[in-house]
Order: sequence, then structure tokens, then C-alpha cells
Amino acid sequence: MDSELFSKISSFPEAVSFFAVIFIIFSSFVSSFVSSIIGFGGGMLLLGVLALNFSGSVIIPLHAIIQLGSNLNRLVFFKFNIKWNIIIPFSLGCIIGVPLGGFFSLSINENIIKILIALFIIINTISRIPALNQNRLFFTGILSSFLSTIVGVTGSLISSVIQSYKLQKSEYISSCAFLLFTQHFLKCILFGLLGFAFIDYFLLIFLVIIAGIFGTYFGKFLILKIPEKILLYVIKFILIVISLNLLINGISNII
Repeated sequence: MDSELFSKISSFPEAVSFFAVIFIIFSSFVSSFVSSIIGFGGGMLLLGVLALNFSGSVIIPLHAIIQLGSNLNRLVFFKFNIKWNIIIPFSLGCIIGVPLGGFFSLSINENIIKILIALFIIINTISRIPALNQNRLFFTGILSSFLSTIVGVTGSLISSVIQSYKLQKSEYISSCAFLLFTQHFLKCILFGLLGFAFIDYFLLIFLVIIAGIFGTYFGKFLILKIPEKILLYVIKFILIVISLNLLINGISNII
């Protein structure tokens, strides 16, 4: 193996401290654990932590490939209990929305991206997105994937669609995971084509995904034992704290 390649895949990014790496890995465990139980907040939690430690141009691609692995793990653990009548029209919309969002994001200042991420997390945490029309899955796919390519996560928008189908718990989590997997898969392809060097973050990505596997595993077996409302309130509080910190930092860097 080439020595330069080995060095890239066996080391952490120089831009972050060892403590930050440990914190990110732990956050991946928690985010997957949370997503497996309540289907909300996990992606936003990890996104917020990444945004506190990386530049705007790195956050979304890194989050995309990590979430790709996390959602695949969730699908495996919940045995791909998917409602395909939801998946197909939504996924077709993603094929349009992802490239549109990607090319739009190229013109946005990195600090503006962090501010947008913070605002998006706050809005999604304190407000409830109304259930969307089931007949508009294709357009929901376009909108959510466009926004996801810019701000990272649109899980609440996707959840609002899935919830309107009144699915069983495993069907709900599996269907959400597959929709998010589709979005992040397309985003990874886009960012790779645009030149993002995923290989430079290989070790961090690998460990974060492994932590996510354990988080999903524990979440699956504790899904009926942990009060969802209490966990939801705790996660919302943490999300608000992280996003406010991110918002203040983004504004101060512009000023």
C-alpha cells in the first residue's frame, strides 16, 4: 500500500483535537441510539457536533457518509421492514433535489452554512412540521433532498410524511431509514464528483459508523424500555444548546 494513502486512512484529521474526535464518536453512538428509539433528533445531534468542529465545506459531506452507514445499520437491525409505495416516488424526487441543492450550496459562505444549520435545527426542535399530503411524495423528495444537501438533515420533514401513514414502529423506523439512506447515498456521490476527499477522513468515518452500529443495537433492544417523552425532551434541550452555540459562533465570525 502507498505510504501516503496508508497515512491518510490511519490518522485523524489535523483540524480536530483528539478530545474532539472522542466526542464525535460518542455523539454518533448517542445519535444512533436516539434515532432507533424515537426516530427523531439523532441526525441533527450528530450534525450539530460536526458543525462545532469542522468548517462549512466539510460538515455536510462528512455527515452524509456517516449517516449513510448509520441508516444502513438501522435497516439491517429492523430487517428492512419497508413500505415500498412510499419509497419509490420519494427517491425519484431525491434524484432531482440533491444536485440542485449541491450546486446551490457551492455559492454559500461557510459561516452562512453554519448559521443555516443552527436555524434549521432550532426550527425543527421547537416546532412541529404538519403532516404533508401523501400524494406529493415526489415533490417532498425534491424539497427535502435539496434542503438536506445544504443544511444536512431534513429528518423531521421526512418523518411528517411517514407519520401520516400510521405505520407500525418497525415499519416507521425502517422506512425513514431507507429514505434517509437514499438521500445520503446520492449526496455522497455528488460530493465525491465535486472533489471532496472522503479518504482524508477515513479513520474518523469508520469509527463513527462503528459507534453508530452499537448505538442502533442498544436502541433496538431498549426501544420498549425507555420512556420516549423523557428522551425526546432531553434531546431537544441538547439540540437547542448546540445550535445556539453554533449560531453565535457563525454570526461572530461574519461580524
